[in-house]
Amino acid sequence: MQTFDVIVIGSGPGGYKAALTAAQRGAKVALVERSLPGGNCLNQGCIPKKTLLHLASLIEDMQHLQGRGLVGQVKGDFHAAMQHKDEVVTGIRNNFPIWLRRLGVHIFNGNARFLEPYQIEVEPADPALAHDPAHHHHHHLTAKKIIIATGSAPKEFSACPFDGKTVISSREFMFELEQLPESMLFIGGGTIGVELAYLMHQFGSKVHLVEREDRLLPNTRIPDHACATLERKFKRIGLDYQVNTTVTHCETDNGKAHITFSDGSHASFDKVLVAVGRSPVVTGLDLEKSGVTVNEDGFIVTSEYLETNVPGIYAIGDVKPGPMTANAALHDAKVAAANAVEGNQLVFNYFKVPVVIHSAMEIAAVGLTEDQAEAAGFTPEAARTSFGGSGKARAYHDTEGFVEVIHDAETGQLLGGCVVGSEAGEQIQMMTAACQSDRGLWFFRELSYSHPSWCEEFETAIEPCTTAFSKSEKEIFRPGIYAGHE
Repeated sequence: MQTFDVIVIGSGPGGYKAALTAAQRGAKVALVERSLPGGNCLNQGCIPKKTLLHLASLIEDMQHLQGRGLVGQVKGDFHAAMQHKDEVVTGIRNNFPIWLRRLGVHIFNGNARFLEPYQIEVEPADPALAHDPAHHHHHHLTAKKIIIATGSAPKEFSACPFDGKTVISSREFMFELEQLPESMLFIGGGTIGVELAYLMHQFGSKVHLVEREDRLLPNTRIPDHACATLERKFKRIGLDYQVNTTVTHCETDNGKAHITFSDGSHASFDKVLVAVGRSPVVTGLDLEKSGVTVNEDGFIVTSEYLETNVPGIYAIGDVKPGPMTANAALHDAKVAAANAVEGNQLVFNYFKVPVVIHSAMEIAAVGLTEDQAEAAGFTPEAARTSFGGSGKARAYHDTEGFVEVIHDAETGQLLGGCVVGSEAGEQIQMMTAACQSDRGLWFFRELSYSHPSWCEEFETAIEPCTTAFSKSEKEIFRPGIYAGHE
């Protein structure tokens, strides 16, 4: 039996960050991974997706600048792009264990399962090797603190079940798709759907996207008007999508999927990607031996400290209720690891975590939307500016999009905001910092910016508001909504 201060199960962004955070705080840490290091994010999610979407965006940029100093048509080579993606992922993955071991994290490869609440057995990940003496490496680990970070898997859709060839998930897309399909249907207009549909459209597939709700990105904290910008862009570039529509029947035959939609129409596609959500991965953990409670949907139930019903056992990321994003998992990791090492002090708050979408428009948001702020009892007001007046946007010939800053109209307190446009995922860090700053809305006013830059538009957006507040007799509350909150 090997004894540790903290055992982390799963090496995705949550598990990886939790192991690092705990080790940096002085804990003796074990990290158990049954598959590829880096989990879904590194191998089939954020990193490969961002690699491919960068290429897709470059294709659009080159086409957009034809006749403005650039000549010659640029088109995508999907097969080469997928090879490039593999090289990027492999390079990071090969260094993954090195980075962990430098901090003294002990890595165990295999399936982790509970023997009792604070004892873990690690078995060979391949069942065929379990009885092979050459590979029969069972490890018994114990720790007073355990962090479960086993992630999620694509959710099945009964009307169009996976077959791994014609009807696929994002996993098969990243691991197995090598050639560009002539036509492709995406079921689900959430983050995965709008991002991968745009990617395939840019490389030349005839794409169709369906979403059963009345707008794309329905379950994200993206405001309606920001989503509308993406929908308009889809129409302009010829990416075909439908809302209030789903698939009611699917038959596969000779490498084709024959689809019936809820509006009664029919169509056939070379590939179908189902992206209707994800389910937590808890199978094989023998959670019943740990005493940890799961809800009716299979998610591990946690407290505000991310601790389960069993003291000392925590759950983070997709395996528990909450946003199923790498950003949220990284947030969870810092909270749970700090609590595991130093006692329960930090609580999770997903409104502090940016939401970022990289599609035909890049969209990012953090904090409260206007609707959420109003529901919370504020009198929200939005300060907005279009990139049409931005020097950098004009220089880049990329003026579509806007900056929006939400504040309380009575006190000036900064509540959140949204960016739609180039590098929105980078720009939103400014908003995140301001929401946690003692200066709040005035954070943007008091900075010295480089020029021309995207971020100087934050000051452009809020200048009329801060000027009006300074001239009013209102009592100003400067700290952002998360200032001083851990």
